[in-house]
Amino acid sequence: MTPFLEKIINAAADGALVLTSNKRLSRHLQAAYDRKMQVLGKQVWSTPQIFSLDAWLDRMIDELGESWRLLQGPPLKRLWEQIIEEDSAGSEKELLQVSATAEKASQASQLLNEYGVSLDLIPLTEDQQVFKKWLQRYQNVCTEHGWLDRPALADLVIDGLKTEKLPAPNKILLTGFDQLSPLLLKLCKQTENCGGLIEEVNADISADGRATLYAAKNPQAEIEQVACWARQLLEQGAQSIGIVVTDLQSRRSPIERILRDQVDPLAVLRLDEEETAFSLSLGAPLGDQGPIYAALEILSVGWQLNLDQLSFLLRTPYLQASLSESDMRASFDSRLRSFRQQTFRPQRIIELTASEKTEKRDDVIPGQGMAPQFAVCLNCLVKMSAGKKRKLPGEWAALFDDTLVKVGWPGERSLASSEYQMVKAWRDKLLPALASLDAVSPPLQRSQALSLLRRLASEIEFQLEASTGPVQVVGLLESAGLEFDHLWVMGMTEDALPVPVRPNPFLPISLQVAQQMPHSSAERELYFARQVVARLKAASPASIFSYARRDGDCEQRPSPLLRDLPPAEPVFSELADLRNQMLRNPISLDEITDAMGPALESKRGKGGTSILKDQALCPFRAFAHHRLGVYGFDEAQPGLDAMVRGNLLHKALEFFWAKVKDQQTLNALSENARRDGIQRAVAQSLEYNFKDRPAPQAGLLEIEQGRLQDLIDEWLTKVEQARMPFQVVKLEDDRLEQIGPLQIRTIIDRIDRLEDGSLVILDYKTGMVEAELLIGERLLEPQLPIYAITNNEAEADGVAFAQVRRGSCRLIGVARESSLLPKVYGIEKHKKAQALALSSWEELLEHWHQQLEAVAEDFAAGVARVDPVDYKHACQYCDLTGLCRVAEAEVSGGEE
Repeated sequence: MTPFLEKIINAAADGALVLTSNKRLSRHLQAAYDRKMQVLGKQVWSTPQIFSLDAWLDRMIDELGESWRLLQGPPLKRLWEQIIEEDSAGSEKELLQVSATAEKASQASQLLNEYGVSLDLIPLTEDQQVFKKWLQRYQNVCTEHGWLDRPALADLVIDGLKTEKLPAPNKILLTGFDQLSPLLLKLCKQTENCGGLIEEVNADISADGRATLYAAKNPQAEIEQVACWARQLLEQGAQSIGIVVTDLQSRRSPIERILRDQVDPLAVLRLDEEETAFSLSLGAPLGDQGPIYAALEILSVGWQLNLDQLSFLLRTPYLQASLSESDMRASFDSRLRSFRQQTFRPQRIIELTASEKTEKRDDVIPGQGMAPQFAVCLNCLVKMSAGKKRKLPGEWAALFDDTLVKVGWPGERSLASSEYQMVKAWRDKLLPALASLDAVSPPLQRSQALSLLRRLASEIEFQLEASTGPVQVVGLLESAGLEFDHLWVMGMTEDALPVPVRPNPFLPISLQVAQQMPHSSAERELYFARQVVARLKAASPASIFSYARRDGDCEQRPSPLLRDLPPAEPVFSELADLRNQMLRNPISLDEITDAMGPALESKRGKGGTSILKDQALCPFRAFAHHRLGVYGFDEAQPGLDAMVRGNLLHKALEFFWAKVKDQQTLNALSENARRDGIQRAVAQSLEYNFKDRPAPQAGLLEIEQGRLQDLIDEWLTKVEQARMPFQVVKLEDDRLEQIGPLQIRTIIDRIDRLEDGSLVILDYKTGMVEAELLIGERLLEPQLPIYAITNNEAEADGVAFAQVRRGSCRLIGVARESSLLPKVYGIEKHKKAQALALSSWEELLEHWHQQLEAVAEDFAAGVARVDPVDYKHACQYCDLTGLCRVAEAEVSGGEE
């Protein structure tokens, strides 16, 4: 035990009051005191009077019975926000960031109070004059309600000592204070006036330890080197290791992650919760923790939900029946994504989850989407959010908690210890913080109360209750008074220390400088920085200060206070995270070429003509889609996506031609009659498509209806009326065809009979298509060839994609003769057919037949090698790239 600790513990044992600059130091000293008592062999001892300054003032205020007057935390900030909002309403100042402005205004008010100065008779800027008006309003409200902020209540404690309402301490030891505030100086003076002794006790900064300076390559490398240094010391048995971070708040996440990876690399593999070797003094926002984040998302359910919200509610374990309905909810999540919509009405979701209706498609499992308990939860949330009555924040806090209880939060599974602490913080910290706003807030709407709850959750710090490990990670100010056997101070760039001057904008700079207020002048910050550096040098026998030479594209230099330090030459152990361990000690793996799956037992393939298209593009894609049933999630898009629009067009043209029948009837229609027929067909299509699925907003449907009507009219007038006379003989012809060993379901969009008796098969497409894909050594568009070789009515004489696309409507395909379809070449003029020595239509049909049978035989045999035909056609829009990892294989092959 150092002389510094020995002196404090002995004084505390003699009954002295020890006041520290922060809670962490008070806990550290209390723990040291307990260890000393145990060493002395005591089994019972009195609790020492070791408190942080704020904690001791709170105790004194309680003894005076004045704690009800204390205005601090959320109520204080909310009062300032309301004053600013009322003053700026209707003016250009309404654009202010109210929360940040209220924070600065509150700080300015407390500085004036703490330093005992006012703004009277001082020249003020326009902003400072506005603040003075806010301050007057704030003081009037506090006087009206009898409220006092912390500096004013501290004056009450000093007055209590003076009037002997409070017992004056016989002796006060101050420790960990880099500078004594005016409030603390007043307290010390009053204690001395009452006969008490004041002593400031800090580590001996004159006895510098050995300090060195280390330059890391970049911020991440700096954290990694610190982590390796700490692990090496732990392996040597070190029990007191300190890591001080100048900007801990902004670097907390990477520091925690890298320390866990390097100091405790097996933690990622453990399923149970175990104590780690390090502890961070700064917690994470409560709102970022799993159960609390889920609670806020659950409470956010309103009259409309986006897909991300719905997906989260379906997947979260913190909702009623989350385990018992997990499979059903996962299936329903997938089904929701198939709608490709961004927003949904909750009532429609409730209908879908509670009913047995599903889409009759090959890729939809019958009965999926059944999640009755989810429907109950969603219905409850919708009802609870429907009221528009204003309530006080405390009433909303009770209602929010009641709502969560009704929907089974925090879930049906047993909570882990960390989750239990989070739920406890919700009820012990967050909800009371919201309720504490009753005194300063008028009744609020539900959305306002929920917004406040979210903000409070982001401001309240959460830290797991656990014993402090041998490695302590602390911020610059929290390190005050702490001593370590080994110390590393990171982030010591010239921008970090001395801290740049940041005077409060609502107080005159001259006043702040004259009173030596925090961050008011470069001289004050330099003096403070020198004290901090001296304290850190004395905090350990051996200290390493470090900085990153580069941060992104910016070069960095060390703090000017450290440039006289000799360079550090630490010997770092190797990175110990699992990835680096595997790279250093690669395991020899046997390579197995597994390009064959089991042969297809049933002769019926699920997926229609897409089976052969996928097999032709990439065998693995066909095996994954149609044998394993693996698909990527559909992605929601604004409005209606291309697939939905394509389906609407298909159905509208089906309804139109079911009525019109042939080109002669089409040509006989007047323009108005034609457009009326198109309008009816489009209306029927919209009604059909959204019969069993959530419909988008009415305005969006109206826009889509107009777009479809114009597009179909363009198609009919520019293409259909310009063709050789025809009669539509089949629409959406659904068949089961035999192709090699496979039975495949086909749906032909349309079959036309021309006036010479020729048959033409058409397939509608709304995207760009290429005729070259129909003929080649590898058949990349097998759909039309399948229709051509399996048409049992009579042999088809031509096949074509009907490209129905605004400004680019045309037929794209191949035919027996060039005259059958406009701008569609006959087989004799097709360049790719000539390259394959195909000179007649019969030879092309036989070529297609052989190609399709070969592809079908490969699929039935289980051929599943990763062999994409090319990136553009097979991989660019494939949903399985993360599964087949063909891109990684190409990179690896390139490197070799």
